[in-house]
Amino acid sequence: MNATKWMVKKLKNTLRVQSDKDLLEALHIDVYDMRGIDLHTGTVPGYTGPENEFFPENWGGNIFSFWRIREFENKTTAGWTLDMEPPPLSSATEINECEKFKWPSCDWFDFTALSKQLEEWSDFSILSTGGSVFQHPTFLRGLDTLMIDMVSNPGMANYFMDKFTDFYHEYYRRIFQAAGEKIDIFALADDFGMQNNLLISPQMFDEYIAPRLKKMIDLAHDYNIYFLLHSCGNIKALIPRFIELGVDILDPVQPESMDPVEIKKEFGNHICLRGGISAQNILTYGSVQDVKDETKRIIDNLAPGGGYILSPGHPVLQDEVPVENIITMYETAYEYGFY
Repeated sequence: MNATKWMVKKLKNTLRVQSDKDLLEALHIDVYDMRGIDLHTGTVPGYTGPENEFFPENWGGNIFSFWRIREFENKTTAGWTLDMEPPPLSSATEINECEKFKWPSCDWFDFTALSKQLEEWSDFSILSTGGSVFQHPTFLRGLDTLMIDMVSNPGMANYFMDKFTDFYHEYYRRIFQAAGEKIDIFALADDFGMQNNLLISPQMFDEYIAPRLKKMIDLAHDYNIYFLLHSCGNIKALIPRFIELGVDILDPVQPESMDPVEIKKEFGNHICLRGGISAQNILTYGSVQDVKDETKRIIDNLAPGGGYILSPGHPVLQDEVPVENIITMYETAYEYGFY
């Protein structure tokens, strides 16, 4: 589970626990994300680089720090959210303009203490996450601008994707070199889908994404670590390619975009599935009984034969989701999911 810091606070108050570990154990959750439940307070390398306002003394893995992007809290009708500043390099027209940006260096981090820090999580499957080869370049370039680059300015598109791929590949190589024996899963977050279709064509995926994704998959497998690919939306057309490239786990199987039961039938013998419980509808707007019924239905259909990790159909639970529905989902899974 991942959730906003506001949701984490509400869950801890309701369950009367203090630490992240206590919260995961209270919900019977087996996986620990090294960036922490809220993706900002996890187990990460120490920052030893030059003085930098984006890396406070208590830096806990916020990936926006790498790219010098500020987040700000925003109160909406649906509750509190974190938003980010506009892409700082969206107006650049030449690569030499982009070279002036203060790109991060892996030499800014001390990885030596990671293995010892992870010892307290030895009872969990440990997930190392935070990288991207497509989505994160949009933070600096802008989604619309990067996609235009992919069509009309491939040199610029390749420049941005290489910058991110090369940094993350080396950053996680050093993490695995220091603590790979304790890490079970390496996750990349790259949204290739909209609610009803692909965001980019399969041809664009093969040209720009597949070689970079394969590089990251091979890195995980070199250290005997499973590879998880996160992509929201309807990405069914790309699943065969994910399997060919070596993806071990597909996340989140978003039920508003793809039928989890059909995905299990078609691909369940070839790839592990994570997700399936509707965060957009059932968890947010359903009753406790609705959540219980849907959790049972998904387990009934996705668990047989193994290869299923129960989690929400969107990986970061937002402030508007009723606490009792989240607790019901995990309690139902714990009660009903043994086989």
